Amino acid sequence: MCYTVLMKRENLNIGWKFYLEGDAGTAIMSHLQTVSLPHTWNDRDGTNANYRRGTGVYTRTLTVYKCIGASYYLEFGAAFSVAEVYVNKALAGRHEGGFSLFRFDVTKLLKSGENEIVVRVDSRDKEGIYPHTADFTFFGGLYRDVYLITASRTRFDLDYFGSDGVKITPALKDDGTAEVDVTAYVTNPRSDLKVDVALTFLGEKVAEADVPCENARVQFRLENPRLWQGKKAPLMYEARLAITDGIRKWDERIIKFGIRRAAADENGFTLNGERVPLRGVAMHQDRAGDGWAVHNEKRRQDFELIKEIGANTLRLAHYQHGRAVYDFADEEGLCVWTEIPFISGYDGGDENALLQLKELIVQNYHHPSIVCWGIGNEVTMEKGDPLPLLEKLDKEAHALDSTRFTVQACFSPEDPESGVSKAADVVSYNHYFGWYAGETEDNAVWLDDFREHFPRRALGLSEYGCEGIVGRHALFPRRGDYSLEYQAEYHEKMAKIISERPWLWATHIWNMFDFASAARDEGGVKGMNNKGLVSYDRKVKKDPFYLYKAYWSNIPFVHIAGGEKQARAGEKCVVKVYSNLPEVTLYVGKNAFETKKGDKVFTFEVPLKRVVKVAAVAEGCRAEAKIFRVRKKAEKGKGEEDLKYAKYTAPEGRFSIHDKLGEVMAKPQGEKLVQTVLEEAAKYMEERGRNLPKISPAMMRMASGMKIKRIISMLGDSVPDDMIARLNDELNKIEKKITPITESRFNGTCGVLRRTIIVGRI
Repeated sequence: MCYTVLMKRENLNIGWKFYLEGDAGTAIMSHLQTVSLPHTWNDRDGTNANYRRGTGVYTRTLTVYKCIGASYYLEFGAAFSVAEVYVNKALAGRHEGGFSLFRFDVTKLLKSGENEIVVRVDSRDKEGIYPHTADFTFFGGLYRDVYLITASRTRFDLDYFGSDGVKITPALKDDGTAEVDVTAYVTNPRSDLKVDVALTFLGEKVAEADVPCENARVQFRLENPRLWQGKKAPLMYEARLAITDGIRKWDERIIKFGIRRAAADENGFTLNGERVPLRGVAMHQDRAGDGWAVHNEKRRQDFELIKEIGANTLRLAHYQHGRAVYDFADEEGLCVWTEIPFISGYDGGDENALLQLKELIVQNYHHPSIVCWGIGNEVTMEKGDPLPLLEKLDKEAHALDSTRFTVQACFSPEDPESGVSKAADVVSYNHYFGWYAGETEDNAVWLDDFREHFPRRALGLSEYGCEGIVGRHALFPRRGDYSLEYQAEYHEKMAKIISERPWLWATHIWNMFDFASAARDEGGVKGMNNKGLVSYDRKVKKDPFYLYKAYWSNIPFVHIAGGEKQARAGEKCVVKVYSNLPEVTLYVGKNAFETKKGDKVFTFEVPLKRVVKVAAVAEGCRAEAKIFRVRKKAEKGKGEEDLKYAKYTAPEGRFSIHDKLGEVMAKPQGEKLVQTVLEEAAKYMEERGRNLPKISPAMMRMASGMKIKRIISMLGDSVPDDMIARLNDELNKIEKKITPITESRFNGTCGVLRRTIIVGRI
């Protein structure tokens, strides 16, 4: 036996045995594996459409010498997605939700000496537990750290949704002063004990007080507070709280926090009253070879890459990330959007969504980097009405935290006038014009139209992106070819569109890194979403990485797009250089070829011989490449979309799917035909458990300039081949004598050119 007065955390990552459980509840492995945490059983099959979703069982022996008056907790950083914890064959607790920290009080279950710990982790889809379907792999396992906590009977609360038992709320006042409200929640408080509170900045004490355990709350006023100012100056204070009798400490917390004020409105984002357009990336938590079981050292490497590109904001998609991620964001000055896994559609799981929101907020309340709470992502893509739950989530978020705003990422076709689009304080949209549909320039049209018709609403881009497969090149890039060249062209246009619209409160590239998405099979690569600026293994920085570095970073550099070895065709070729410097000189061989002044993107037309060595030089920075001439006709061929639908023809003077929607809709019989096909497609989708979003007059107006085959391509499996053939046959019956399109035909009640049909996966 022993006596304890101060909380102790013992890491339990080592010494686990693991097996996968079969359908009958028996092991399906010939022997137990010895594993260390973090761990997932999907690190190898996570990019396979048939990856294993089932139950994994973790066991270990835990030796404990129990102390008189001590309490014991098992703490789990996360387990996807349902975890049951047993101590000496007795159930300690069950947790539902795959991304938040949870603890169980095991004081009564542990005995002095050896104890058997068993954790059953079930990654199968469960009704009422989010997420259900999403465009990323769900990695099963105990993929974050596990601890044994030893605490005294009188302690800071360990039972409130994984929190630290302390709530610190800093408030920056209009007069430049700050108030810091510190509340400690003490379990089993005693009248002879008090809570000492001290605030320090860079090791220097700036305020202190002691308060009774029974009502442990104090407010400090700081006359000249040092502010957390994002990347400019991510300054933080430290709060030290101790339960003490004046001589000994019974429990202690050390919590970092920052003083800042963040807001978003129709003119953009402000941090401490200063306009700061947020420009950055979204990020998943998986990595090649690790899945979700990534050690913090590698997480730090990810932040070094984000730091290099110069981003000032990070969207942590689509779930709560680990504590270290928020710590790194605090230190680097990144403004963070973090969210719960309410994704794609609604299934009635209100209780679980609210639980995951509460855990997200109370566990991460003190991080100054977090500026908003995300309550949903594309929740109208699948079946169900999500609005009532969104309203509950928004209300709960504000009840838990009055200092931050809420945000939602809307599916591209979502009507800006719908209740769903207004459910959170701020809205951002996931737009993929230029990849799944339309032209990249359509993003500018949509954004400007939204601002014209909703001038008092804050607007952001929560996702935009384009696939670029490492090693995939195109001499003549086009939409849908998965080439790195098209990805670069797409982002060149998007970066310019965004830079010209500082009123966008935040924009987040989808995605910083390629990530696993087991159901995908695109561009000849199975199980991956290749929209990242950096490869899944973090070894390759794609060209758009350097493009945004030119926009966002002030560290001088030059980069030649296309790689160190390039194949080109024709008598001449264009050499493209990205740089944040105002002037670049291109050398061909040893000779200076041309010097150009420019902004971010520099292009040079170079005579092309069999092999050409080029170098871009600017203010001491240098990049080199070799260009090899290949024999290929220097013209663009037909696009993939054109070839796919080439068999659908039409007699002269008749319509086909190769014509624009607006031209067909200008004919009464064409309008009726399109409506019939949409109803049939909606029914087809419903039979397969998915929703086709309602298509408003505003959507039809936006889509009127698009060819029908492009819309069909966007709708994907919503329109089967036999339906396409019947549609083309019916279109062939309609003459092409066009009736001019009137404004009222697509006006409806909104008259707003603000959205388009995008129903493919994103």
